[in-house]
Amino acid sequence: MARTTVAGLCGVVLLAGGPALPAAVAQSSAGADVQTLDLPPAGFFTSLVLAHGYKESKDAFQTDRYKPVNPGTTFKSDVEAVYMVFDVLPRENPAHILGQLFLAKGDGRAEDRLLYEESVYLQTSQDSGFIEFLRPKEGWVPGEYKLKIHIGEKITDASQLGTLRFRVVASK
Repeated sequence: MARTTVAGLCGVVLLAGGPALPAAVAQSSAGADVQTLDLPPAGFFTSLVLAHGYKESKDAFQTDRYKPVNPGTTFKSDVEAVYMVFDVLPRENPAHILGQLFLAKGDGRAEDRLLYEESVYLQTSQDSGFIEFLRPKEGWVPGEYKLKIHIGEKITDASQLGTLRFRVVASK
């Protein structure tokens, strides 16, 4: 155990004392991070799907598991809710997952419009969950929507893991 600790400390010292990144590399890295945030999150989630609903079951340890029902990225405007159903990696600490629902820019909108935020708190024993995004007060306007996904107690620039997109079409 002492070897692991010493090796870990040596790694920290070497990283802290290493050369600084050239400005051009730092700037290109920052741009890549912004582009990455506009993509679906990777790493923390083992499965992440938008769906019309979810099905609940118990795993071998009697822990709730959630599976998507009728997954997709296109929803009709009369749908009651869009569900973000997910599985996450095992972890040592609870996780607070937040989702911001935006009506994406376009159709006369100069920028994305935040509709509302929803969240779920997962205990360490929970490796599966969902967030329900109910129909907005004014209804689902046909068009593109974004779900910005964050982790943590509050939303900051650093808390965003990625973005999911879906489309709402008029009901017939």
